[in-house]
Amino acid sequence: MQPAGSKIGPRRQQEIQFMLIHSGSMSVRIDGGPARDVPAGQICLLLPGHTEEIRFDGRADTGETLVRGRMEQATDQMRAWLESLRPTRPLSSALTYLAREAVATEQTRLTADGALVDALATALLWRFIAEFKNLPAALPGSIEDARLFIHRNLEQPITLDDIARAASVTPAHLVRMFRSHMDTTPVRYLWDRRISLGVELLTSTGLSVGSIAVRCGFKTSFHFSRKVKETTGLSPTELRTSTSRA
Repeated sequence: MQPAGSKIGPRRQQEIQFMLIHSGSMSVRIDGGPARDVPAGQICLLLPGHTEEIRFDGRADTGETLVRGRMEQATDQMRAWLESLRPTRPLSSALTYLAREAVATEQTRLTADGALVDALATALLWRFIAEFKNLPAALPGSIEDARLFIHRNLEQPITLDDIARAASVTPAHLVRMFRSHMDTTPVRYLWDRRISLGVELLTSTGLSVGSIAVRCGFKTSFHFSRKVKETTGLSPTELRTSTSRA
């Protein structure tokens, strides 16, 4: 979470970075060029070798997820192609999911010696590239619409009917599609994403457990704490303490 009116830089970028904006907004100026606005619901690609200055929304805190890595195995052709891209694009449900899973995996130390985080970060990069090349989505449009609606409304008390309405299909049909293509249900997917966001906020912010529970759509901090314990093996306090020590 970036405080209202805060800024980063000017700095020389050393890595490849993805910044996903979930709430608020930011503007980025690269190599002294014109400022590019990045509103909520968009992703920004930052490449090494450039000087950048980032300013965050002056009226409200900006919720963002940062995933970064190095381009050690990138070919010259790949580097040139990435440089040619527009650095911002709408944030799809797939990009949101991959970024949050990478952050949560690193912060809970379920990294398999770094291999799992590397794989998720690489998948995020390839998904970004695929979407720019307008390749067909791997999932039906109705599922993508449902997932995007879920990611944008994690804190809201949404129901299966709400999700199906956003996907323009009946609830029963949406359940069948999720089971067929994702081996889960829309409601189970919703709660999985809420837990992932909760883990991210526990390990990257100083918000109270109760505040995080509300932001993730849990009615009580007890329910939130129980689900975190089931998922990570640690209570919210234990998870936060272990991450801080690490």
